[in-house]
Amino acid sequence: MEKINQKKLCPFSNAMELIGGKWKILIIGRIYENKKIRFNELKKIVTNISSQVLARKIDEMRKDDLVVKIINESQNVEYKLSEFGNSAIPIISALKKWSLGRKKEISKIVNI
Repeated sequence: MEKINQKKLCPFSNAMELIGGKWKILIIGRIYENKKIRFNELKKIVTNISSQVLARKIDEMRKDDLVVKIINESQNVEYKLSEFGNSAIPIISALKKWSLGRKKEISKIVNI
């Protein structure tokens, strides 16, 4: 009998696979705030991330259809959220609101 992959059956795990981790939510939020953004601009506002990690995360999010790469007339590359990526904004906004409202408790737990 074939073993069932529980991960595929859990919508929450699947969603966290797409937007979870250390950087993706922050990157998505920064792209959303700027509508469209170039890589170096994104690197400046997502602090403490290496260029290699940022590039890898953007590539992952492009493959997952969260982010779209745009090459404009002057051959500059910009990134924006896809419709699918934009659909995650209410969740990310709610998480941001919760974390700001519970800043004191969270900072005690994570030792900030």
